[in-house]
Amino acid sequence: MRKNKNKAIELRQQGKTYNEISKELKIAKSTLSSWFKGKNFDKIKADVYSKTQKKWAKNISQFNIDRAKKVWQSRELARNKASLEIGKINRRELFLLGAALYWAEGYKKTKWCISFCNSDPAMIKIMMRFFREICNVPEEKFRLRLQAHPNIKELTTKQFWSKLTELPLSQFNKTQKVISRSSKLRRSANTLPYGTLHILIFDKNLVDKIKGWIAGLEKIQ
Repeated sequence: MRKNKNKAIELRQQGKTYNEISKELKIAKSTLSSWFKGKNFDKIKADVYSKTQKKWAKNISQFNIDRAKKVWQSRELARNKASLEIGKINRRELFLLGAALYWAEGYKKTKWCISFCNSDPAMIKIMMRFFREICNVPEEKFRLRLQAHPNIKELTTKQFWSKLTELPLSQFNKTQKVISRSSKLRRSANTLPYGTLHILIFDKNLVDKIKGWIAGLEKIQ
């Protein structure tokens, strides 16, 4: 027993916890408590507390990482499931979608020119399909204008939009360089990495037609 007591004290001095000593020596914690009574283990307690604190912090950190990962996976699963609900769209749906997007994002004050601008490549792609398949716009009537801040590479960005819209660089108008008052030339290249693209179609009849479609949407009850 004496041997076990000395071993227990030695382990305690090494910073072992009651649980660790009890498990190793097969001795009840109540017995350990009586053996350690009157012993000055203040420094050991501080070391153990610090060790426990670090272990706790590490466990909490890993718990938060695991929880965040599970939340992200759950949200990603929900988004993927929801995206499948859209499926393929027919001509009628493309017609309504394009008209609604132009109603929301297109320039409606002009009488001579269709002007749709956006920075989202997916939305630009949908609108190009709308103009081609629903509005029957001839390829040569499309004009594109890039609006960009000085931190992006103009040619590279034009090539990106050219590939997306399937229109040659020759159909781009002069790029409009924009410096916002808030950014003061400090805007990151990650912000609007492709700038904003304007789709321009000079066709008075199409202007009137799209405005008529929008008027029809306004009457939906």
